[in-house]
Amino acid sequence: MKRQLGLIVISAALLLAACGQDNAKTTDSKKTTAEKTEQTTKTATYNKVNSKLQEPTEDTKCAFCNMKVYEANHEMGAFSAQAIKEDGSTIFFDDIGCMLNQERKDKVQYDKYVRDYDSKEWLKLGDAVIVKAAIKTPMNYGYAFFKDEESANSFIKKHDGAKIVKISDVDGVANERYKKKMQKMKNNDSGEKMDMDMDMNN
Repeated sequence: MKRQLGLIVISAALLLAACGQDNAKTTDSKKTTAEKTEQTTKTATYNKVNSKLQEPTEDTKCAFCNMKVYEANHEMGAFSAQAIKEDGSTIFFDDIGCMLNQERKDKVQYDKYVRDYDSKEWLKLGDAVIVKAAIKTPMNYGYAFFKDEESANSFIKKHDGAKIVKISDVDGVANERYKKKMQKMKNNDSGEKMDMDMDMNN
């Protein structure tokens, strides 16, 4: 009788252990599924920003200044920008000012995107929190972009003098540079024309 009771207790213990393992597997499986779901949700949210968004390659040049556009994994990649034109094509920029000035040059409104400074994911420019700081950017505009104010304020605490600014402030700086560039080109053209006139008269 004792022997039978002992066998029953051992059998019950084995069954409970097996159940525990099954529960652990189920829990692990649930965690994996939850992680996959979270990743899928992030990807879906990312794609909802705009399905036409692309990534620059190592050969991509800025549409405005013809300088290198950095990829996301480069330290300067946080400042790359892209615009989607009316025909659906994409153009890239190495810094925010170049994108705004190309838009000014073309006299059109682009669908404009910048990278979140922390995650490097694309944000619609109009949704980004913009911070002006004493940081090096490809064209020395010094603007970083964030998905929310909490992230922006966290960055500001680490950079003396940094502050949140409006897109109109950024555009004002870009416009000043654009005017100077146009004036310089005009002066160069005038100088070349004078040289040509002098050559013709000699």
